[in-house]
Amino acid sequence: MKAYQQFTVEDFLMDARFLAWVKHGQPEARQFWEQWQRENPQQRATLLLAKDMAEALKNRPHNLSVEQEILEVERIVKLASYAQEPSRWQRVQQSFSHRYWQVAATILLISGIGLGWFLLREKPGSLPETVAFSENEKPPNDQWVSQVNGTSQPVDLTLPDGSRMRLMPNSEARYPRTFNLDQREIQLKGEATFSVVHEGKRPFLVYSGPLVTRVLGTRFRVQARAGESRMKVSVISGKVSVMDRRDWKTAQRPDSKEVPGVVLTANQQVTYDASQSRYQKELVTQPAVLAQPENRESFNFEDTPASGVFERLKKAYGVEIIYDPTVLRNCTLTASMAGVPLHDQLRLLCASIGASYEVVDARIIVTSKGCQ
Repeated sequence: MKAYQQFTVEDFLMDARFLAWVKHGQPEARQFWEQWQRENPQQRATLLLAKDMAEALKNRPHNLSVEQEILEVERIVKLASYAQEPSRWQRVQQSFSHRYWQVAATILLISGIGLGWFLLREKPGSLPETVAFSENEKPPNDQWVSQVNGTSQPVDLTLPDGSRMRLMPNSEARYPRTFNLDQREIQLKGEATFSVVHEGKRPFLVYSGPLVTRVLGTRFRVQARAGESRMKVSVISGKVSVMDRRDWKTAQRPDSKEVPGVVLTANQQVTYDASQSRYQKELVTQPAVLAQPENRESFNFEDTPASGVFERLKKAYGVEIIYDPTVLRNCTLTASMAGVPLHDQLRLLCASIGASYEVVDARIIVTSKGCQ
C-alpha cells in the first residue's frame, strides 16, 4: 500500500484511488478514505484540502464564456503557483496561438481535476517579498509542510504541537513536520487565525512578510496579503509582541537588553506599514467581551456611578479606559446595555453624563466636565 501518511496535497491529486473517491464517487474508494481519515487524523487536514481543491475545480460552472473561462484559469494559476520563473503553464500558453489557448483553457476547465493536477505540479520557488522567509532562509521542502487554501472557505488545520490554525481563502502557510525544541515557527502568506497551545518558554513565531509575531499561548489573527504594504495583527485573547524581522534578529543577540516592537493584548491590533516601517496600534473594530466563566457581566446598571461603569467595561473587554474619577464623582447611569457593542455603550454612557471619548493608541480617553 502507498505511504499516504507522507502524501502532500499534490500527491493526493495525482493518486488514482483519491480521484476514484472525489471525482467518481466510487463506494469502495469512499469507504477506504473515511477509514483512513479515522486512522490518520494528523494527515486529515491535508487530505480534505486536496479534496476541496479538487471539488472546486470539478464543480465549476460550464456556461461561462471563453473570456470568463480564461480569467478563471488565470486566477487559479495565481493561487496555485508562486514561482518567479515562467511556469510550465505559462510556457504552454506562450506556445499556442490565442485561438488555441482559448480552446486549451476550455478543455482544462471541463476536465476539472486534470487542471488541478497540472497546476499543482508546479513546486513553489522563490516567493514574493511579502512571504516570510527569504530564499537563503527557506528550509528544505521535505522537512516542512506547505498548506495552500485555494478554496472559498476557511480550512482548519492542526499543527504539530496541537495548536490550531484557521487558514483563510487564498492563503498559504508553511510549518515543520515537527517543531524543534527551542521554538515553533510558521510562515504565513495571506490571512490566518491561530489558537496556540501554551508551552512554557518555547515561543510560537509567525513570520508574515517583514513582521514577526511572538506568543507563548493565545488566540490571534494575522493578515498579510501579497502585494500589500500594510499588514495587521489583532489579538483575540492573551498577549503577543509584534516586530520587524530585522528588530527580531537584533533582539536575539546576547547583548540585546530591550525587545523592540509593539505589545498587544486582547481586543488590540497593530497595523504595520512596510513602506514606512511604521506601527499603528489601536483597538479592534468590534471589541469582544473576554471569556468570563464565572460572574458573567450582564451590563445592567441602576443608578451606578459612572466610574463604576467604566471599571466594569475595562474588566469585561480588557481595554484601558482613562478618566478622572473626581470629575465624575456625581455622575451615575441607569441603563441596560446587554448585547450592545462597546463603542455604542461608550456613546450611550458619555451622552448621559455630558462626556466625550476618543481612542488613542488602543486607549479610551474620556473627557467630561462632570455632573451637577
